[in-house]
Amino acid sequence: LNLTRPFIGSCLCSLLLGILQKMFPKIVGLLSSALVASAATLPTVVFTPGAWHGPQSFDLVRAGLTLKGYESKAIKLPSVGAEPATVGLEEDAAVLRSTIETLADAGKEVVVVVHSYGGMVGSNAVEGLGYQQRAANGETGGVIMMVYLSAFAAPNGTSLLDMLNGEYLPWMRADGDKVYADQPETIFYADVNPILRAKAIAELSWQSARVFSDPATYEPWNNGIEVMYFHCEQDQAIPLATQEAMAAQFPTGYTTFYANSSHSPFLSHPELVIEGVELAAKVGQEKIAA
Repeated sequence: LNLTRPFIGSCLCSLLLGILQKMFPKIVGLLSSALVASAATLPTVVFTPGAWHGPQSFDLVRAGLTLKGYESKAIKLPSVGAEPATVGLEEDAAVLRSTIETLADAGKEVVVVVHSYGGMVGSNAVEGLGYQQRAANGETGGVIMMVYLSAFAAPNGTSLLDMLNGEYLPWMRADGDKVYADQPETIFYADVNPILRAKAIAELSWQSARVFSDPATYEPWNNGIEVMYFHCEQDQAIPLATQEAMAAQFPTGYTTFYANSSHSPFLSHPELVIEGVELAAKVGQEKIAA
């Protein structure tokens, strides 16, 4: 009977366990250091939701970006669910602007991702906050890329209602100073998992009607800020042809990304939104380094 093998095996297990216990803090430390290093070189991503939506819409995408070393924020639009519903585009833009300014003043490079109505908010919010604009004034940090995620890119002086030919779309239901979104299961979430879709619908709120008449006051693409249009090919809220018509006003050489998605790829295809954001970050950093 050979009693040495179990004894040796037990010793080896104890030895390996001891080595792992000693190494584990070092491994965790190395991973933490890697994340800190990558966060120092990667831009911060700021998400702006569209009408009726809250910042939680981007939770899946933000979680994926965190795993890749990105820091991110998602703002809450004051005009969504406001009571009284008198809040407009100006107040929404002020919240986003404050968030970007804080990051820029800390020297952060910022990628701004705006969805749907959020395009109006983002355009108005970034005036003077472009990376190159701030650098010309001796300041560090700033917006290196604006990503219009199936978002409204409106010319100066143009309102959402102007973009909609002067009237609400059939699925938009106005009730006094509030506007509601009907048929969200098909308009917003046609390709979203049923469980996620039900959750998203439950989280929708009314939208202040004022945002539909407040005008755009700034065109980032004509003022030195790099822009990207993220096209949603199956979008039933903003059809692809409308998206492409808005993107056509961007300068030659703008960045583009196409996804076979409905209006809410951050729920149906978060991996594609992450891919688009990574492309935006890469191009934005290349542009400021050129």
